[in-house]
Amino acid sequence: MKLRCLLLQLSMCISLLAPNSAIARTLVIGTISDEPVKEIRTFLPFVKYLAKQLETSGIDDGKVVIARDIDHMASLIRKGEVDLFVDSPLVALAINEKTGCRLLARRWKKGIAEYHSVVFVRQDSDIASVHDLDGRIVAFEESFSSSGHLLPRITMEQMGVSLTHLPNLQSDVPTERSGFVFSGDDENTMEWVLRDRVDAGAMSMANFKKRVATNRADLKIILETADIPRHSVSLSPAISEQLLSAIEVALFTMHDSEEGQSVLESFEKTTKFDPIPSAMMAQLELFQIPVIGLVDEN
Repeated sequence: MKLRCLLLQLSMCISLLAPNSAIARTLVIGTISDEPVKEIRTFLPFVKYLAKQLETSGIDDGKVVIARDIDHMASLIRKGEVDLFVDSPLVALAINEKTGCRLLARRWKKGIAEYHSVVFVRQDSDIASVHDLDGRIVAFEESFSSSGHLLPRITMEQMGVSLTHLPNLQSDVPTERSGFVFSGDDENTMEWVLRDRVDAGAMSMANFKKRVATNRADLKIILETADIPRHSVSLSPAISEQLLSAIEVALFTMHDSEEGQSVLESFEKTTKFDPIPSAMMAQLELFQIPVIGLVDEN
């Protein structure tokens, strides 16, 4: 009887002295995509690497969760099912407003730290600025595209341009407002402007340079937006300060090791993660309220 009591006490002591195995949990990274299988394959080596670096902080595995849209991702975060959200910073602003998340880091996706968008027209157009677009039609990419819609549209509206969504290219445009349509992708936007189907188009400067090819002399840029991070990482409000510190170290030193560099390269040629510069963070704060309005509109 005494031996059984002694063994029971010993078992209880062992369980109390094994902190990591008792409290270890999975680190979950989320993003939004309509191609979940592809995104999981892309993100999995990255989250597995982070989980390995965070073993001493109680993390024993990594998992990827793909949401279909902003509201779906916000719901997952509120339920505690996502720890880190990786996506466009403007989409992140909407997520943060709905969940209490906050921006943690900038991701140098494909080696690019930041980008800006442009609005362009045909070279032979009489449009010299976005203020000349009343009664005209602008092509944006799709509703949740940061570079092809949110960033240029918010910038235009902050400059006093009034925009109204049109159901199709044949719709009448109010003379005192600028109409806009969604083209579906940047290639369509470029073609629609060149073929004079729309009066102006918007996309990132990088995509503009990539797609303009031999047609550069046929187009002119009438607006360039401010720079924002190429991609960002947001942190769930449920993450403890201790785990936050460990995540920051793991992210910001990832590019310093061969293993980390290899994982970054496989993660869509990411160069590194670093803190968002204060001036850029201040610019993003100016976009917070307008982004929420556009997201709720859709």
